[in-house]
Amino acid sequence: MTPLRSTLLTLLAASSLLSLPGAAAGGAVPPRRPGRSALPTPGERRLDWLAFDAAAARASKEGKHVIVDVYTTWCGWCKVMERQTYGDSEVADYLTRNFVLAKVNGESSAKMHWKGQEMTEREFTRMVGVNGFPTTFFFKPDLDVVGGVPGFISPQAFMIYARYVGTRWYEKGNIQDFMKQQESKADSAQ
Repeated sequence: MTPLRSTLLTLLAASSLLSLPGAAAGGAVPPRRPGRSALPTPGERRLDWLAFDAAAARASKEGKHVIVDVYTTWCGWCKVMERQTYGDSEVADYLTRNFVLAKVNGESSAKMHWKGQEMTEREFTRMVGVNGFPTTFFFKPDLDVVGGVPGFISPQAFMIYARYVGTRWYEKGNIQDFMKQQESKADSAQ
């Protein structure tokens, strides 16, 4: 089985993207690395995250999709995803070119606006159905929800989701069809 096929099959099993999220990485404990610095490691990228309202304004102006990282300050897997997935140079480059990025603290009482309503970040988290952290949401430029993925997402899997949304493939078909098309492209390139 090719590595791409294996990844695609794994993603098919996690194809909850583009439906509201289910359970997050159930109770798993992220690896601890004593003495880790807050500074990026060599090759790691830092992304420019905005508050939700600022991201919404930029997305509307630039016609870009929005990725919303719903996190908490105590969430170990949120920190792992920040470093491993969002810190990955391929992911960071693609997101910087194709998306507007927002962070929402699932426990915050900070105010934000979505779909004409003022709410706290905590209320937003409940409205979109988050039941674990991290959860990643993909929004259209008009802030309609494309879908969400609960739990930690590896860089390789994240790129599939990001390309599915970033290329607007969701307008043509579901994620399974997109993954079959990607696999077909990869097989014909070999």
